[in-house]
Amino acid sequence: MVGKIDLLGIIEDELRRHPRMGPEDLRKLLVQSVFGGDHLLGDLDRFRRDLRFEWDRLPARTWNDVTVQAIDPDGRTARIHLAGCRAAGVPSDALADLLVSQPRKGGRRTVFEARCREVVALAAAGRIPFDSDALLALDSTETLPHHSFGYGFVSYRVLNDVTDPAVDGWLRAWELA
Repeated sequence: MVGKIDLLGIIEDELRRHPRMGPEDLRKLLVQSVFGGDHLLGDLDRFRRDLRFEWDRLPARTWNDVTVQAIDPDGRTARIHLAGCRAAGVPSDALADLLVSQPRKGGRRTVFEARCREVVALAAAGRIPFDSDALLALDSTETLPHHSFGYGFVSYRVLNDVTDPAVDGWLRAWELA
């Protein structure tokens, strides 16, 4: 998964997975691509409890065809889907250990603002099915976004850097990379 990825390609992939996604879902994708999952790692005990709670309530089957989904044009940040991990035999505690030990992303606001401008330009050019005027407030970080109802079922966490040797090694050991 290492290497540059086109932002338009990332958005098109997300739209294929969630055709009814809204601007708030696009904003969440951008926030995660720049800032990773750092905000969830402040209270590690709570993070582990929440992950286990969600893991124990996963449906028997999900539609997701990929376990590790690139979300960052630099090819470093990805979503790791819980159902795919469970299907691969990964214990939830092993996933939690990886996630809490991963390097922090340390995203920068300037990168986020630039990525938002790029998305607005894609919308203005008609390359993505969003109104560019409706996307002008994408770069607000006053509140962290949640997925819209139309987005559909989702259960994942964020890998801050799949190129980190420990993360890459873990993914390869579980045959997820």
